[in-house]
Amino acid sequence: MRELLRQLDERYPALSRWLGGPLDVQAPALGFSVAVHLTLLLVLGLMGYSAAQEHKEELTSQVVDTKLADFNRVEVQDIDRPDAPLTTAAPASTAPTLGSIAVEGSGQPQPTIVTNGSNGNVSLAKFEIKRTGDVMLPAAPQLGQNVAIRGTGSEHAGDVEGAVDHVAVEIMRNLERGRTLVIWAFDASGSLVVERDKLGKHIEGVYNHIRELDKEKKAEEGGLLTAVVGFGQDRKVLTQPTSDPAEIISAIKAVPIDTSGVETTFGTVSEIVRKWHKYKDDKGKSYHAMVIVVTDEVGDDEGRLEEAITTARQGKVPVYVLGSSALFGKVEGHMNYTDPKTKQIFYNLPVRLGPESVRLETIHLPFWYNGPQYDSLDAGFGPYALSRLAGETGGIYFVTRLGPGRVTFDPNSMREYRPDWVSTAAYEQGIARSKLRQAVLLAAQVTQQNLPGQPSLSFPSAEGPEFKEAMKQNQIIVARIEYTVKEALVPISDREVIKMRDRETSRRWQAHYDLIRGRLLAMRIRCNEFNSACARMLKDQPKFKNPGSNTWKLVPDDEINARDSQAKVVAEEARKLLKRVVDDHPGTPWAMLAQRELKDPFGFKWVEANVPPPPKRNEMAAAKKKAAPMPAKPVEVPKL
Repeated sequence: MRELLRQLDERYPALSRWLGGPLDVQAPALGFSVAVHLTLLLVLGLMGYSAAQEHKEELTSQVVDTKLADFNRVEVQDIDRPDAPLTTAAPASTAPTLGSIAVEGSGQPQPTIVTNGSNGNVSLAKFEIKRTGDVMLPAAPQLGQNVAIRGTGSEHAGDVEGAVDHVAVEIMRNLERGRTLVIWAFDASGSLVVERDKLGKHIEGVYNHIRELDKEKKAEEGGLLTAVVGFGQDRKVLTQPTSDPAEIISAIKAVPIDTSGVETTFGTVSEIVRKWHKYKDDKGKSYHAMVIVVTDEVGDDEGRLEEAITTARQGKVPVYVLGSSALFGKVEGHMNYTDPKTKQIFYNLPVRLGPESVRLETIHLPFWYNGPQYDSLDAGFGPYALSRLAGETGGIYFVTRLGPGRVTFDPNSMREYRPDWVSTAAYEQGIARSKLRQAVLLAAQVTQQNLPGQPSLSFPSAEGPEFKEAMKQNQIIVARIEYTVKEALVPISDREVIKMRDRETSRRWQAHYDLIRGRLLAMRIRCNEFNSACARMLKDQPKFKNPGSNTWKLVPDDEINARDSQAKVVAEEARKLLKRVVDDHPGTPWAMLAQRELKDPFGFKWVEANVPPPPKRNEMAAAKKKAAPMPAKPVEVPKL
């Protein structure tokens, strides 16, 4: 041993000097030091194990009054909001550098980018992607395994039947901790009548399935109790905690329709937790509580989100949500509603279905030419507030209804595009550290207005007075679109922002930036080409070559004809950006929107055509009068 130490001493003299002398001389002291440190580590490990064994996760128990009469008057206490951790993504260079074309606004007002003193060079932690497959119903011995990853995104459960199967598994997982009280909170709005009816039919199967999985009989003899609450503008307890499935089903079917159009979702969760998180039965036995919210909208009291999260976490009550997918980059959606009494159908009633993120992160820009507008795309996740409520409390947001006419996407493909589900303050802090993300939000904000759609591309003969008037009116439409596009391009085309594109590793923000800049550049070229084509027509005023022609039409063309020398460069830049979105983000909303923009070339050319003249005014008036129904008493539109 001493010979080995002597050889080490000769090879590493610096180590000998650091230890204060030759290694062979220091050997006894070194051995003693190693022994002492190993003993100390062993003692600390045993102490930690002992402390862990002594610590039990349990709630302080007390009897809670759950009378119906006073439930609506539960006071809301002020609770300090905990500091939320900031989730950010790390720099990388996963895409080629873009050109430095900056499309300026020609004197347009420029939005200010607030950086809070940040220089943009922030070292960020890489975003970890976790993938899970479809959740299967496990046998009893498998219940200890992770069935779903909490807090990492929405789980797609298909229809209501699939959702309740998932819920059965989660109830069993909670039963493993001990006696469990499940509180179902049903949105009482009219839009959810059909779903409540479906759930009522399957709820007995859920509890039957729990009994099949419950090999240790944890749910028996009052081990599993259930309460039902209906909520709209107010709240109503429909059954006291019970183990009788028939009583539970009856309570679900008895949820009254709330016609106020107001959903106090987050306030309801807070009050349920305060009321029942320390529940004891009449024998003094304590219960762990879990809340299951069934709703098809975000809720109108989103300002109480942090309160609901804090209250549930302090009470150690997980919150699960059965709800719809958020709309991609939109707050409001529309749905058809059938009045259960009159059977009258109301079409396109507004409902708040999103967005999936804290702020609107996508632009609102109508597409030109024939084809879908894609106004209602599924985001692949639940709405921000409800998804965060579930994730932060240890629950899960189950996407259960994928509405008719909505384009949906593979959940596995969408997992790495999860929004930033952090507090609003943490989200704003993260945005302030990234000029690219600031630019994306500014561009999105500029376009959130009722922009006109495509201008008319059909014009009468250039020889008549109607031609110039039609040309003037359509150029006004294009001018408004072009002004907004130029304004939105200012932040997104900043040279420093363009350089930062390759440092952004969040797949979501990469897709946002490329799609937004690509679409804005494409629209600017289209507006420019439209005006250029109109100028050529006004200057040349050609005549029809075909005797049967009566209309000039603008049709898409690959050739860029504008005099601006940079137009072709900008058009090519737009194509590259949009193509990159299609290639890099297949099977996502970003790729679908980019492909739609690339469907038609950016240029225009004039062609002549024969268009049948519209019917005369007196003929149209007579047709409308004949088709008009007898006047009836106005029907009040329901609020969902």
